[in-house]
Amino acid sequence: ITGKENVEGAEEVVEMVDRNSLPLGMVPRPLMHTFNLLHRGIGLVVAKDASVDFHTPDFPDLYVHRRTDDKRVFPSMYDMFVGGVSSANEDPRTTAAREVSEELGLSRALSEPTAISRALFDCTICTSYNRCIVTVYCFQFDSSCDMISWQPEEVAWGSFVPYSVIESSAKQCIHRMLSAGSWPGEYPFALTLQNQDSKSFADFESEVDWDSADFVPDGLLVWSEAWLRWGNRSQES
Repeated sequence: ITGKENVEGAEEVVEMVDRNSLPLGMVPRPLMHTFNLLHRGIGLVVAKDASVDFHTPDFPDLYVHRRTDDKRVFPSMYDMFVGGVSSANEDPRTTAAREVSEELGLSRALSEPTAISRALFDCTICTSYNRCIVTVYCFQFDSSCDMISWQPEEVAWGSFVPYSVIESSAKQCIHRMLSAGSWPGEYPFALTLQNQDSKSFADFESEVDWDSADFVPDGLLVWSEAWLRWGNRSQES
């Protein structure tokens, strides 16, 4: 499908792209999922009262949410990213603002151009069920004015979590997936690194059992294979 006139009336239209993110045509979103077509999407972290900076030991807490039980894919799993698919002709930053506004009620992302960072990096997720070029951003949550309100269809629970807890919990989830033969990538880069804070779970009270929390595999791929590499490069520069 190459023209808008062919997809009028479709519920949502997305762009099929090549590996350089250049559009090849427009398709209805269900068709993109059915044939696992390469498309564009975003991942966004919500950082509490500070920007993401790997040069400082005081890394901000990040917002982690649990998906609803009736999601089409990965129901009830945790995610450190707000994610979404870009609509046809939609700029990735616009996608990020739209998604965080819809899912977490952070409407300042739509009204203030500086609320969302510049693109941190791009990466490509390529699995048997999802092929997406992901652009990653950060929303800096301001406790003095921002308020989170979950989209009931998307989010069942959420809270700011210390990064050391996220790091430890994500690694344990990856270990479980490796043991079960369900890890969708190569040997995870995350497991070649040491945790920044060995205390992790001990100093954090939570209703969630982070030792056994299951994370969305696609988010783990972005975190393990792209986020951590980007962080290492940032520290070296």
